[in-house]
Amino acid sequence: MIEPLPELPRPEFTVIHVESSPEVPPDIARKLLAAKLSALPGAEPLPGVPDAWKWSPAPGFVLLAAMSSDGRHVFRMSSKDSYDAELCRAVLAFAREREAEVIDRPEPLIALPGFSCLGRDFDVVGRIRPQAHRLFPRDPDLNSVVFGIFPAYSSEISGTESVDQASERFGRMLKVSDLNRMPSPYVLVRFSNPKSGAGTIGELPVFVSPDYFVHELRDLEGVEAARLELWNHRNEKWRVRWDGDWRVSDGDQEIRMTGDEIVLWAATVISER
Repeated sequence: MIEPLPELPRPEFTVIHVESSPEVPPDIARKLLAAKLSALPGAEPLPGVPDAWKWSPAPGFVLLAAMSSDGRHVFRMSSKDSYDAELCRAVLAFAREREAEVIDRPEPLIALPGFSCLGRDFDVVGRIRPQAHRLFPRDPDLNSVVFGIFPAYSSEISGTESVDQASERFGRMLKVSDLNRMPSPYVLVRFSNPKSGAGTIGELPVFVSPDYFVHELRDLEGVEAARLELWNHRNEKWRVRWDGDWRVSDGDQEIRMTGDEIVLWAATVISER
């Protein structure tokens, strides 16, 4: 009679995400991440930038990815009908120089000052954390170590954006894939105009374009029950009301303005660096 084999203890397995886990040796993590990026459809090495690749998933689109110095994170750029190799190399190099801030700072969206590129007006590099974007939606493990970067203007980012606000700014408002774009200033408002019926819903402020903001601002003229609050990229908060003329307050003082003056004021507080 054959005796049954003794029951062996069930092995325990731990799933390790090789791209980001500190348990994976750095050299192996780098090779695995490089293999994944280089295997993207159409990926080829980016000339002049080590450990970086570019690929084109559709006509007009050029995407780029560069690994961080530790080989565990990725800096990702996008362009649509506007690819500029010199600008992209400058942005990637700048991100690598400041990679400690890119990776470690907890804010969902930040602007890294000090950037410049010959012939361009961009003065910062924007960075968005993995939880606020879906740059690799079909590969959650890869997406979790990817930081979106893009050339930007200082008037566009406050650094106080929530995850949802960062996602909205990055995905819908900034048009980061257009490397020839003009500034899209940070304009966060809460307003109510009883006369026109226009206004934000509830207490949460919303992002609007500068043109829309000026339009609604003009509509407040003569409406004493109306209210408007503005936050800009410097995290300054302003209150605007009508009381026979324009009254603008920053919390400490209230200033009277004419119609022409308030339009000039709006352009200044929104766009000034």
